[in-house]
This record gives sequence, C-alpha cells and structure tokens, in this order.
Amino acid sequence: MTPGSKTVSETPFDDLAMAVSCHEPLSHHTWLGIGGTAAFFCEPVDVEALGRLVKRCHERGVPLRVIGGGSNILVPASGFPGMVVRLSAPAFSAIDVQRPAILAGAGAKLVHLVSAAVQAGLSGLETLVGVPGTVGGALVGNAEGHGGDIGGRVRVVRIMLPSGVVEERSGARLAFRSRWSNLDDGIVIGCRLELDEENPAQLTKRMQKEWIVERAEQPSGTRSVAMMFKDPLGTTAESLVAQAGARDLRVGEATVYAAHANYVVAHPGCSSDDVRGLVEAVRARVRERLGVELTPQIEMW
Repeated sequence: MTPGSKTVSETPFDDLAMAVSCHEPLSHHTWLGIGGTAAFFCEPVDVEALGRLVKRCHERGVPLRVIGGGSNILVPASGFPGMVVRLSAPAFSAIDVQRPAILAGAGAKLVHLVSAAVQAGLSGLETLVGVPGTVGGALVGNAEGHGGDIGGRVRVVRIMLPSGVVEERSGARLAFRSRWSNLDDGIVIGCRLELDEENPAQLTKRMQKEWIVERAEQPSGTRSVAMMFKDPLGTTAESLVAQAGARDLRVGEATVYAAHANYVVAHPGCSSDDVRGLVEAVRARVRERLGVELTPQIEMW
C-alpha cells in the first residue's frame, strides 16, 4: 500500500454486497422523532442477507439492534455505536392466510395482520387493533389488548441467532407473559398463529368497537407520545402516576400527558435525554410516595 492511500474497506460490511448507511439519523425511524444517529444502518432484502449481516456483527463484536415501528424505543441523543437493522423489505413483511392459521413476517405492521385476520373471518387478534408497531415487536414484547395477548395465538416462531442460523421454536420453547417473551436472544423473522373461524361481519364490528375503546384510552392530536410504564399486576401504571402526584412533572421539553398519565409527550425541541429524565423522575416519585417500582414500557437504548 502506498503512503497516503486509503483502505478498500471503510466499514466491516463493505464486502457483503448490501446497502449499509453510516450515521443514519434514528429520529427518522422512531415514533417520538428524537434520538441520535446509528453508526451503521441496514434494511436487508431477504433472510440470507440478514444472516450475512448478523454473522458479521457477531464476528466483529459490533452491537446490533432491530427497529420495527419505533413506537416504544428511546435512542440516546449520543446515538447508537453499532448496527441498526430494519426489516422493511417484502421478504419480511408478508402476511399469508392459511386458515385457520396465518403466517406473518416480523416486519409486517401489526394493524395489517389484524385487518387480514378479520377480513378472512379469523378471530383472536382483533383486540390488538390499536397497538402500534410491527409483528416482530409485538411478539418480543407480547403485545396485549383488552381480551388477550398475541402470545396466546403463537404456535411457531422463526428466529435468527447471532451466528446467522435460523431456527424454529414451538411448544415448550416459547414462553409468553404480560408484555414479555423469551424471544429476546435473537432476531424474530416471522411466526405462525392459530386463530378461530368466525363470521367476518361480526368480527369487523368487534374490531371497530375495540378501536374506539383503544383510541379513547390513548392521547390524540399528536404523534409525539409514548407509553412510559407497564401495568403492575392488579392495577394500572396510569392510576399510580396520578396517585403519586406526578402528572405535573416536566423535564426540559418532555411532559406527562395530563389526560393519560402513563404517556410522555415530546414537545418541539425535546431531546431523548429529556424523555429519559422524565421517565426516571416519574418512576422515582411513584417509588417514594407509593412504594411501587414501575417497569418502563419504553425501551431505553
């Protein structure tokens, strides 16, 4: 190599024949619209490409995270010093009705999965109609509505391990609890759900009712909101925040949504550090006044 010449490879991924961007603003990919940049960002075109990428990250010690709809993540203002993957390609977002089952890719929007099931006359997911995000995020966090969770309908999950190997999990290898699953040791690629046959017209009416109820319980008029805490057993996080007198808390441009106290609002000029500070302040207030330790719903990177 001659003096002053540049190396051929500028990133650990240049030889993988896929588009990898550097210093990608993650604020473009999150619900709150805040947060720093990712050192590397990629949207693989298929499972094979994802496997090459995951394996390379594992081999080189590059931290890796997956982003779906970005509705419940908080990226630090300083950014993320690794690879962020988004499963947005058609290979990861297909929905295939095989009654009474449905096969769904991790990148599919959850609301699209719910709609496909209802239109096909398959019940069991309609209570999730108001939950934002993707199928992958719903599986990892075991999304739940008023009548149950997605985990109760899951029969098989395809997951990619850090080695790049894909495995199928079913039966006793799957575990779901309230807003939790044991699927956080790899990247969820897709799943098979078993549903029940029902009249599509009746299902549609029930889904519409669920949507109305869900909308009534969530902030409206702004997208810059996120749920702060998981509901403890036997009560709600919202009631605890209100009882602790934390509705009026504010950190920078982040405030508690007054009408729905378990939501944080990111006002113009808000930073992810403001949101993190507010979540911790509310959590501390509830701990001090009520003796309850709230578990954050928003995932802080």
